[in-house]
Amino acid sequence: MIFFEELLKALGFERTALPGWWQGWPPREHVRRWRDDLGLDEAAIIAVAEESRRTHPEPPDGPKALDRAMQRASQRLKQTGAPIAKKFAANSTGQGKPRNQNRNAGPMPSTDEKAAFYADLVNSDRFLPSNMISNTIRDAMLERGLVTVERLRARGVR
Repeated sequence: MIFFEELLKALGFERTALPGWWQGWPPREHVRRWRDDLGLDEAAIIAVAEESRRTHPEPPDGPKALDRAMQRASQRLKQTGAPIAKKFAANSTGQGKPRNQNRNAGPMPSTDEKAAFYADLVNSDRFLPSNMISNTIRDAMLERGLVTVERLRARGVR
C-alpha cells in the first residue's frame, strides 16, 4: 500500500467513496509539502492523521484541514526532537483520552439557578459586559422579581 492510501485509510476514507477534495494530484502535492516543507516523515503524518481522527468524529474536508495539526507536530518535533509517531502512540494504546472526554460537565444549571447567578451580578457593582445577559435570562430575572427594569437599564442590559 502506498503512503497516500495509508493516509486516507488513517483518516477513515474508503478508496471507492473518496470526496473530491482528496482526488487527483493537488492533495498529493499538499501532503508532499508536509514532508518536504515541515520536515515530517510518513510515520509522523500518519500518526497526526490518526490522532486528528480520534479527536474529530468526521474526516477532514481536505488536506488543508490538517495543516494546523501538521504545523503543530512539526513545531513539537523541532522543539523536543522526539519522533511524532511515538508521542501519539500512547493515545493509540488507549492510555490517553481525546480532548473532549477529559471534562466531566456535570448537571446543567436550571433556569432558576442561572437567573439567580446573573441577578447577583446585575445587582452588584462588579463589571458587567454589555453582551453577557441574553434576553432569555433577562426575562427570567424579571419574572422571578430578582431585578428591576430600572436596574437593568442602569447596568446597560436591554
